[in-house]
Amino acid sequence: MHPLQGKWKIVAHTSFGDLPSVNEITVDGDTFHGFMHDEKSGKDYDIVNGKIDGNHFTLETSMSFVVFSINVDLEGTLSEDGKTIEGTVTAMSKTGTFEGEKIE
Repeated sequence: MHPLQGKWKIVAHTSFGDLPSVNEITVDGDTFHGFMHDEKSGKDYDIVNGKIDGNHFTLETSMSFVVFSINVDLEGTLSEDGKTIEGTVTAMSKTGTFEGEKIE
């Protein structure tokens, strides 16, 4: 099993402020899927197009706000010990950072 599989606590630092989430990831070879639970809104969003290349990964999700939805792309790196991740998050042509730790 790839170490990316499991439950992750992630905080994205964006122009909208810090966005904490709990993400459940299921790996299938060099791809993965799952869901992101936005801790501020309480909403769940599907993780799609998850791709793994060694310790590098990318994923997409779409977040819904009151009157609009935005596509969100994450690109990151898994630490050597498989317990932390970090990278960049892009939404609406704005880029921020994120970090996370494995909680299960």
